[in-house]
Amino acid sequence: MHHRHRQARWLHTRISESLEDALKREARRRRLPVSLLVRNVLEGALDLVEDIVEGSLHVARRSEDLARNMSRRADDAGLGDVYGWQELLLNRSVACARCETGLRAGDTAFRGLRDRTGPPVFECVACIGRLRRPGTGEERSP
Repeated sequence: MHHRHRQARWLHTRISESLEDALKREARRRRLPVSLLVRNVLEGALDLVEDIVEGSLHVARRSEDLARNMSRRADDAGLGDVYGWQELLLNRSVACARCETGLRAGDTAFRGLRDRTGPPVFECVACIGRLRRPGTGEERSP
């Protein structure tokens, strides 16, 4: 089988004296010609950038999917219009709007704040804890 080698191309560029010295030192240390070191560094840098871009796109897609799912869950739980949570000490028993855990008088809970009127909604400390831990791979809910 006959392999055709691509003909090498020359690329000329201006570099600072300090960069030239650093490249020559590193090439000597690795026992490589400077041109091969530069080619390897450029290829490695381009591969790294490509990997970062692909990884970032993957993270962005996952984040968008997670946000859509969380929004749907919040809407399903009647929490889609809650813009914030206020910590309070309960004076009477209520249930967590998300997990339906019973909360008693004296327990710490969080009341949902809304722009419009509606029945009060409360969340337990555990459900609010998931909201406070973005980026840990755990579920984040509004």
